[in-house]
Amino acid sequence: MTSFLRDERNRLGLTQAEASKAIGVGKTTLLRWESGYPIPSDKLIALSDIGFDVNYILKGCSSTAIDKTQSTTLQASHADLIVVPQFDLAASAGGGALVVAEHPVARFELSKVWLQQNNLHNKKLTVVPVRGDSMESTLFDGDLTLVSLVQEPGEAREGVCVLRFDDEVFVKRIQYDWKAKGYHVTSDNNAYSAFYVDADDVSDGRFAVLGKVERVLQRAKKLD
Repeated sequence: MTSFLRDERNRLGLTQAEASKAIGVGKTTLLRWESGYPIPSDKLIALSDIGFDVNYILKGCSSTAIDKTQSTTLQASHADLIVVPQFDLAASAGGGALVVAEHPVARFELSKVWLQQNNLHNKKLTVVPVRGDSMESTLFDGDLTLVSLVQEPGEAREGVCVLRFDDEVFVKRIQYDWKAKGYHVTSDNNAYSAFYVDADDVSDGRFAVLGKVERVLQRAKKLD
């Protein structure tokens, strides 16, 4: 990944300062990524939006070769169904887990009618497994959650969300502080301490809300 990201930036004729500003991170963060540090999923999406070939960044090959395969993978078996992909991303309810891939590892077919009834039909959805126990008794280790991906920060200001802090991805309950422009982050399990993410961590790209947990698709633990 070290040279691939730099190669793509050079192909687009962007300086490190221009590229980092375009996706809302500091130049130092981009330098870390170009030296081999993993790139969070929301920032890969941001890079893609300004013309970067994400598949080349991750694998060193053009995305053209996989477009047909992926489009077939996401075709529903029936016209009344919508395919929702699951990525190789674990949202830890405890310490966090690294984003290691962007390509679907599983697929779920959901009813268009059900999505419309729950006001989810116009949202970009993915399935995210939960790891850890810090969100009990709301979410349990092994639960599969239906998550609506956040395109703009204002789409998820409160509730149970999938978050990224540096290279860790986890699920917590958040509440936006409008005055301080930061986030209060809490666990539903009282054994875990709450913490606050300040505005600088948000503006520097260290912290981001990736998605909002909409439903539990599959419960790992039988509830009494």
